[in-house]
Amino acid sequence: MYNIMIVDDEPVIKQGLLYFVNWEALDCRVVCDAQNGIDAKEKLSSHSVDIVLTDIKMPGMDGLELSKYIHENYPAIKVIILTAFADFSYAQTAIKYDVIDFIIKTNPTEKIPDAINKAKALISQEKDKDEKLKLMEQKANLRLSEICEKFFKDVFNGIIVDDMLIESKLTELEIKIENYFVVLFDIHSVSNENSLISPEDYNKFMHSVSNLLSMAFKNYPHYTVAVDRALLAAIISFKNRNIPLCTQTLLMTCNEILSMADSFMRFTISIGISQMQQNIPALPVAYQEAKDALNGGFYNDNHVSVFMPNTSPVTSSPGQPHYFAEKIVDSLQLQNPSEALKSLENLLEEYRRNKEPIENIKVSCMLIASYCYRLLAGFRLFTPELSDKEPEIYKRIQSSRNIQSLAAILRQLIESISKVVVTNENKFSYLIKETQKYIRDNFHKNISLQTIADHIHVNSSYLSRLYKKETGESIVDAINKYRIDHAKKLLKDPANKVFEVACAVGIEDPAYFTHVFTKYTGMSPKEYKASNIS
Repeated sequence: MYNIMIVDDEPVIKQGLLYFVNWEALDCRVVCDAQNGIDAKEKLSSHSVDIVLTDIKMPGMDGLELSKYIHENYPAIKVIILTAFADFSYAQTAIKYDVIDFIIKTNPTEKIPDAINKAKALISQEKDKDEKLKLMEQKANLRLSEICEKFFKDVFNGIIVDDMLIESKLTELEIKIENYFVVLFDIHSVSNENSLISPEDYNKFMHSVSNLLSMAFKNYPHYTVAVDRALLAAIISFKNRNIPLCTQTLLMTCNEILSMADSFMRFTISIGISQMQQNIPALPVAYQEAKDALNGGFYNDNHVSVFMPNTSPVTSSPGQPHYFAEKIVDSLQLQNPSEALKSLENLLEEYRRNKEPIENIKVSCMLIASYCYRLLAGFRLFTPELSDKEPEIYKRIQSSRNIQSLAAILRQLIESISKVVVTNENKFSYLIKETQKYIRDNFHKNISLQTIADHIHVNSSYLSRLYKKETGESIVDAINKYRIDHAKKLLKDPANKVFEVACAVGIEDPAYFTHVFTKYTGMSPKEYKASNIS
């Protein structure tokens, strides 16, 4: 089905085109109409259009100007112009803008089918050509990816050790990495019986992890390598040498991957992160550091371990941040914040005594913050306000000038999470917790009060009253607030378009999404997007 836009300032002509052309027989549908070129420009930004049928003479912006705009901004859209006999002088100009046909307005409905079929044929040809080119490009990229993967595996496994050969291969493969980390993902099934996990499920999960890495680091040069069936390596390169900032990015992405692993249930992930390295010959060193970090996290439950050069990466003992991070989280789970704060003070005191390098201390503090935020995810706690502050916490840790300010930041975080744990554990009934969990897991779908009530097997009116009584807001507000919180994160990426974000949070109508977003934020999605770019 092809989408048509009709542009004409004469309502009679628009109505005639709409009702006297058998669009269904042409495998087409009219998705919108406009009264002039300016109106058409606005609607093109929110409608998917294949063919534009436009009058040539209109106030504001005429058909030729509109054709030029479409040619420059939407080259895949085909334009058909409606014209009078005297307008053929415009034909030469229109040809420059790839207008595919002219139709005389005296009796346009007879000629429209031929023009539409011509446009459809061109669209089909271009799609076939694009698909062939994409297929060729995919095959070439796949082959290059396989060659790069083999090169990295050979370096990691000690098969290629000569520095000059490594440099030569990197140049040949056009691999450019600097200020890089090696991150290892040890992926295993919950069951010891590997036969219980089908190869299809395992490959699907590995593919999901690779895709998430590609999306998370799309703005950074990065490479993924399947070292073996259960071990995935990522080489991630950064433009600057701000180690705490880069570590923050890695930790947040690793937490996303761990959360995804939770949803699969039958898989767990242990993650080891190397130090930042600068020169290419250090690749084997970075790989070994990531392995040591992974070994150091042996007793961690589905957590991240960072290689620390001045501490033992192998054992969980006082002095190692993972040991203290685990103690802090355990204390919070047991609703014992004073013990959690004591563990924090013990670690920082040891750092003071040993004069630990400041970069190591900051990385340790970010690791502890990461564990605390993982606790929220593990408990499935409904706290978008606290979760949104995670990047801010990491930035404050980075900019700290002394160990006292680091202690204050983590102390405040531990106390805040302790309150959330206690509040969420005690405040809401089982039905409310189940409702909030369903919203978190399904906000990107078409959900409503009724679908939630059906899921947890209660009467919808009763659930509505109970939710309002316990939380002070309606379920519709809860759904919309969660969607808008998520939408705000997506809109911060300039590559994400408003209508794409709307679909990603479960609102298919862009106009309704704009209405809801404005209601809860006080500004439109475009205004919010612009405010984050400037």
